[in-house]
Amino acid sequence: MDRAKSFRNWMLLHFTKDELRDIAGYGAESGWPGLTYYPETILLYKRFKKEIWTALIADAIDRRYKNPFELIATLKWANSIGNVDQVENLLVWYMAERTALALTKERH
Repeated sequence: MDRAKSFRNWMLLHFTKDELRDIAGYGAESGWPGLTYYPETILLYKRFKKEIWTALIADAIDRRYKNPFELIATLKWANSIGNVDQVENLLVWYMAERTALALTKERH
């Protein structure tokens, strides 16, 4: 496993500028390396859990939700969650899309 200290750095190590743009535009569920299979996304969730939840809480506050769970309920695929692996996967996809969008904006 790489030594990325943040989710942002992990994304920069694993994706090109064009791939980041596509993740931001089309979603993380499209089958990207490291973001496709539950064993991969669960490892990422465990590794970056605090960072993911910090982002969720910040976004929930920015969007005036009462708590981050209200925000999670609005995410694409949230209505398909049936177990904890799927929750962790969904949160990694949220973070990947959020990070890809931010990195794409930074590079313009």
